[in-house]
Order: sequence, then C-alpha cells, then structure tokens
Amino acid sequence: MPTSHARKSAELDPKSIEIHFSTEVQRAFGDLEAAVHFSKHFDGGLQTVLQRWATGAAANIHDVLVILPLLAEETFGHIRATGDERAEDAWREICSQISEKGFRTVRRGRQR
Repeated sequence: MPTSHARKSAELDPKSIEIHFSTEVQRAFGDLEAAVHFSKHFDGGLQTVLQRWATGAAANIHDVLVILPLLAEETFGHIRATGDERAEDAWREICSQISEKGFRTVRRGRQR
C-alpha cells in the first residue's frame, strides 16, 4: 500500500485548544443568563459558565463539548417548568449565532 500521500495525524489535547466565542455568541449567552438568572430550575454552576462565556472568557474544546449539552438540558428543563419564551429565544439565538458568527480557536498562542 503506498504511503507517500499518507499524513501522520498528531493527537491534540482538547484542553489545550481554546474557543473564543464571537461577540454575537457572547451576547446570546448573556441573553440566556438573564432569562434564567433567578430560576430555581437552572443549575447555578452552569449559570456561572453562562456569565463567564457572556463576558468573553475563553473555554477549551473539552469544556465546550461537555457543557453545551448540559446547558441545553438545563435550558429545556427551565423552559418546560416555566414556559419562559425569553430562554427559548435565547437558546435559539445561541444555536444560530454559533453556526453563523461562531467562534475562533487558538492553540498555544496561534489562531486556527
């Protein structure tokens, strides 16, 4: 089997690659945080994450992959319990903005 075109793939530590959310995504996280701020149906630890991400704090790929599904679960639990349309709109905006305006990744001081 020819190997001249084969590339070695290096393993990357998902905690070493930062995610920097766009301003639009940060704003959407802030809208969700405001909607669930006083909710007894939303985890306080995840609310803290929303606050950090809304203010531009970077996250690593590992955390984003773990936390986003948890945020979705908490958000929909809050919506089911309260009927909060602001939270529903904010979640839709997060999903829309991540796919449209998104984020950038940085590894060891370099943009990717």
